[in-house]
Amino acid sequence: MRNIKLTLAYDGSEYAGWQVQPNGPSVQACVETAIEQLTQQRSPVLVAGRTDAGVHALGQVASFQTDSTIPCKNLQTGLQRFLPDSICVREAREVSSAFHATYSAV
Repeated sequence: MRNIKLTLAYDGSEYAGWQVQPNGPSVQACVETAIEQLTQQRSPVLVAGRTDAGVHALGQVASFQTDSTIPCKNLQTGLQRFLPDSICVREAREVSSAFHATYSAV
């Protein structure tokens, strides 16, 4: 199982925040859906910190685990195809299995 770190930027104007919400679209739901569409695998996404409704991010760090063999550069461009213009994958990088977006944040 590979551990993938994503660096994301997004305009949060259209979202009810990072976390999946019953009352509106979330950044997390968009990212998890894009991962599933690209890899054909459900992969929960961990994040360094959640943003509230309407809040933007320039360097949000997230991570997910996958069995996919898609190279990281192709993960980055592939995910971008499935994401709205308001969410940008700035980087996708394979990291150690010990990395956890929430607990490894400094």
